[in-house]
Amino acid sequence: MDIDRRAFIGNAALSASFLAACQKSANSPENAPLENALPVPADQVTGPLRAYIEQHRAAWGLPGMTVALVTRDGYEAVVTAGYADLERNIPVGPDHLFQVGSISKMFTALAAWSLIEEGSLSPETNLLDTLEGLQVRGGEHIHLQHLLDHTSGLPSDSALFPEGGLWTGFEPGAEWSYSNCGYRLAGKMIAHADGRLFRDVVQARVLDKLGMSESVAALHVADRPRYANGYEPALTDRLNPVPSRMSPTPWVDSDSAAGNIASTPADMVKFLRFMISVADGKGGAIFSDDTAKRFLANPVEGWGPGSKYSNGVAWVEDRGRKYLHHTGGMISFSSSLHIDPEAGVAAFASSNVHYALNYRPKDVTVHACELMRAMQEGTTVPSPQPPRDELEFPAQYAGEFTAATGDRFTVVVAGYDIRLRKNGRDSVLYQATDRLFATDDPDHALTGIVIESEGGKAVRAWSGDVEYLVDPSTGYKPPAPEALRMLAGRYDNDDRWAGPIYVHARDSKLLLGNIVELIPGDGDFWRTKDHTSPEQIRFDGLINGVPQRMLFSGIPYIRRFS
Repeated sequence: MDIDRRAFIGNAALSASFLAACQKSANSPENAPLENALPVPADQVTGPLRAYIEQHRAAWGLPGMTVALVTRDGYEAVVTAGYADLERNIPVGPDHLFQVGSISKMFTALAAWSLIEEGSLSPETNLLDTLEGLQVRGGEHIHLQHLLDHTSGLPSDSALFPEGGLWTGFEPGAEWSYSNCGYRLAGKMIAHADGRLFRDVVQARVLDKLGMSESVAALHVADRPRYANGYEPALTDRLNPVPSRMSPTPWVDSDSAAGNIASTPADMVKFLRFMISVADGKGGAIFSDDTAKRFLANPVEGWGPGSKYSNGVAWVEDRGRKYLHHTGGMISFSSSLHIDPEAGVAAFASSNVHYALNYRPKDVTVHACELMRAMQEGTTVPSPQPPRDELEFPAQYAGEFTAATGDRFTVVVAGYDIRLRKNGRDSVLYQATDRLFATDDPDHALTGIVIESEGGKAVRAWSGDVEYLVDPSTGYKPPAPEALRMLAGRYDNDDRWAGPIYVHARDSKLLLGNIVELIPGDGDFWRTKDHTSPEQIRFDGLINGVPQRMLFSGIPYIRRFS
C-alpha cells in the first residue's frame, strides 16, 4: 500500500457546455473490424459497448475514447468514440495515438525478460552494482525483480537524485508499494545491459517484434500531430464536481520506463493478442515459451486486497472473473487493460483526459470482456456497472452544519443526489474520496467539505480547518497546536505532473488533502500512518517559523497564498 502525491493534487472536471460538446454527433468511425477478423456480427460486441462508452462520456464528460478488442479464436475490432480535438470538431479515429500510461510497465518488463533470457540480466541483478553513482539508503539489496514487482521499498514518484539521495521505506521484498521511481530505475538497468537508450531497447525488443509499427516507445513533441488532444481540469487548484470545466493539456516529453508507450488501437490489438499467448505459456516473437511461463509464474501480494502483481501485470478479480490487468494515468490520457486468460478475451481502452479527473476506463474494459465471452459462449451478457459509483448510504451525510462563528450550510440528500445549500445557493456535492466532497460553492470550492458520521448520522463537517457541527451544544474542538498550524498551507509545484497540495491542521492533527493523517517519522520528516508507505514529507525554508517549502518524497513544493 502507498500514498501517491498525485492523489492530493487539486482536480477539476468538465463544464456543462463542454459536456454538451462531448455528446454531439461525432460522425466518427463506428467500429473498425481488422483484417482477417472472424465474420462475427459487429453489433454483438461493439454495438452494446459503444452505447456503454457513451454513458461514460456523459457521466464523466470525457472528450473521446479508443478501444481495442481481441479474442483467442480470432475476433478483433477497434471502437472509437467522441473527439480527438474538441475545438476543431475532429473525431477520434483509429490512427490517433493514445498514451497507455503505466500499462507501459508491461512493455518494460517484457524488455527486461528478453535480456534475462539472453543472460544479459537476471532477476537478481543488483540495482546499486549496476547503476554506479546511485545512492539509496537501505537499498543495498534491491534487485531488478524487486523493481518490476514494486517490492523495492522505493517511494512512488521521487526524483532519482533528491537531496541526500533516495531511501527505502522497508526491506526490499518485505512489503508492496507502487513505485514509478523503481520502474524508472529498472529502465536504466535495462538500457545499461543492452547498450542502447531505453526507448530504442523497447522499440527493438518489443514493438518491432510484435509488429506494432504505429506505436512509439517515447513521448516526443515531434509526434504530437499524431495524437488525440488531451484535456485537463481548467481549475487545477481545487477538487471540482464531475462533470465540470476542462481545457486542453500542454505537451510533456517523456522516455520514462514507468510510462513511455503510445499506441493506436490496432497496435494494441496486437499487444493484447500477444499477452493472451503469454498467459497460455507461449513466448511468441519476444522470448521462449519457458520464459513466458516464468514471466507470469510468481506474482507477489500487491495492487489491492486479494490481488497480486509481477512484471507490470496485476492479477485481479472482478465480478467473479480473474483478469490480468493494469491502468495508466498521464497528463493527457487515462487507460485500462483487462485480459481474461481462461476465456481468452482481452480489451484495452483509453480516454484523452488528465489523470487528475480520477477516471480510468476499467468498467469499459471489463464489460468489453463480458461481451466477448457472451459472444463466444452464446450466453446472456451481464448488466454493466454504472458509469459512476453510487454513493453508499447518502443519508449519513445529510444535516444542517453550523460553525462557531455562526456560518452555516445544509446538506440535502434526495436518492443518491447530494447537494449543499447556503445563502440561497444550491451546489452539487461530488464524493472525491472517502468522506471528502467537492463543491463549486464559492465559500468551500478550494477546500472541499469533509463530513464525519457516527451511527449512520452526520455529526461534523470540516471546510479546511473550520469545524461545523450538526449539534453545536456538543462543543467545538480546540484549534490545532500552533506548531502544526505553522506547517499548514497550500504548497505548489508548477511541474505539470504536480500541482498544489493542501496541508491542513485541525483536531490536533496534520492532514494531507484534509483526509490523510501525517505522523512524525523516525527523522526530520512526516509520514502517513500506513507503515508500508515509503513516502516522506519534509518542511523547510523557515521564515518566522513558517516553512516556505515542502518536500514530498524529494519533490519540492513552494508555499503560495498561505
